[in-house]
Amino acid sequence: MRQVTKFYVASFLKNQTYFTPILILFLQFQALSFKEIFWVFTIGSVVSFLIEIPTGVFADLYGKRNSIIISKAGIFLSYIVFGFSTNFYHFVFAQILYEIGNAFRSGTETAYTYDYLNQNKKGNPTYTEVKGKQKFWARVGESAATAIGGFLAIRYGYNWVFFIASVPAFVNFLVSLRWEKIEENSSNFSVSDSISHIRTSLKELKKNNLLKLMTNIVLFNSVVAAVEKFVQPYMVSAGIPVEWFGIIYAVSLGLAAFSVRYSYIFEQKLGNIRSINILSLIAAVSALIIGLTPASIFGVLLFFVVIVADNFRSPIVNSEFHDRISSKGRATLGSILELYVSFGKIMILPVAGYLADAFSLLVAVVMMSVFLVVNTVFLRIIR
Repeated sequence: MRQVTKFYVASFLKNQTYFTPILILFLQFQALSFKEIFWVFTIGSVVSFLIEIPTGVFADLYGKRNSIIISKAGIFLSYIVFGFSTNFYHFVFAQILYEIGNAFRSGTETAYTYDYLNQNKKGNPTYTEVKGKQKFWARVGESAATAIGGFLAIRYGYNWVFFIASVPAFVNFLVSLRWEKIEENSSNFSVSDSISHIRTSLKELKKNNLLKLMTNIVLFNSVVAAVEKFVQPYMVSAGIPVEWFGIIYAVSLGLAAFSVRYSYIFEQKLGNIRSINILSLIAAVSALIIGLTPASIFGVLLFFVVIVADNFRSPIVNSEFHDRISSKGRATLGSILELYVSFGKIMILPVAGYLADAFSLLVAVVMMSVFLVVNTVFLRIIR
């Protein structure tokens, strides 16, 4: 199997998340309030914040492939723990395991892909095309899984959905053991080397308007992460049966898959910068309309417009980010970006949970849309 194909297989398996359409309902079923639910994810973000740079340095100095293997194992274990969880503290522990696994992947997997394609240009597609197709297969995988997720939850119980999701996660771990080696650093552990490497990588933040680009990414990703968590309770308010949640997710994510599959064409026609700014505006306007109108099927559709815009935007903004940095610090800077994203979530998620409990879900969505508008207007990406 070609390595590029393994990228797509990994994306497909990674998103066999049968629990996606019922995750928030599952936590509510276990008697967690919105505040507690958002604190589960916030604590996970704090852990991610603390370990992002160390895991990025590990990947740059001791192997991106090794880091990816560790990440797949950690995510598999987190699903098992989620399946056995029954209270707030169990869920916090499961989320921490997930964030540890994700920290070894975030930034690193993208850096590995970018470096592999740079080192093996002959016969391979461009980075943006590969990332777009990865997003496509990720959404196809998620769409297929979520189509039956709601039915599995009703038939076998919410906990079992996580056990079922652990099977493709374990297969993904096995596939990662067969990823090809690439040219990268190979060093013995040295604290001084690690500190020096971080300092060198941080100097790049001053170049190419990188910090503003990262801030735009962080605010957008953090707000969308909060907005997405309101989809399921919103659908309950709109009177949609839980059994249909998976079908709705599947159709919407299927559309997202085919949209993002050709994001590189959108990028080629409009360019990275215009594409990013247009998609940011679409997400902001959609979220604002959701918050200002009563719960309805139309509102559900707009939720998924936000999700599609996020998926469409992701490979393009990732390409722009990596175009502005050097290879030797790519995983570390990718982890710094993820750390920054984690910090954004630490700030945004508790606010969203508080607003939903203190006022209403719609008020929380309106406030999130304000953040997106501010991001679109004042942090507009420029060359």
